[in-house]
Amino acid sequence: GDWEAEDTYWNSTEFLAWLYNDSPVKDTVAVNDRWGRGTNCKHGGYYTCTDRYNPGVLQKHKWENAMTIDRASWGYRREATLEDYLSIEELLQQLVITVSCGGNVLLNAGPTRDGRIAPIFEERFRQIGSWLAVNGEAIYGSKPWTYQNDTVNPDVWYTQ
Repeated sequence: GDWEAEDTYWNSTEFLAWLYNDSPVKDTVAVNDRWGRGTNCKHGGYYTCTDRYNPGVLQKHKWENAMTIDRASWGYRREATLEDYLSIEELLQQLVITVSCGGNVLLNAGPTRDGRIAPIFEERFRQIGSWLAVNGEAIYGSKPWTYQNDTVNPDVWYTQ
């Protein structure tokens, strides 16, 4: 991971210079800030800062909420109980807050060792898909509004 060594160890800046200047995808590529120890929340096309980064307020720089459905792990855990997973309500709350504050969500599901996605992960993804089928207009292509959330009801978040 990016925390294990400086960007010079990974030759990150050399690679990024090639990627943004000479690569065939230079005009469409997106790069996060996880390309060397000490670069998080400082450099990159968008910031991830930390796992589950969600500042809850509008940011000046593009950012991502990299999170997992499992509260405790990025990988599959056989011993996990239902309470170890975020509910659909909790996932949707994170999605709405993130988008209203100008961020995007990367939602991880840890596969089993043979590459299968556990039913609980599939269920959550399908539930999010069903919600987006109804509410996608407020998410896809939206922008933060003048105010991100309601001052009277803290569960109401805005986009435009």
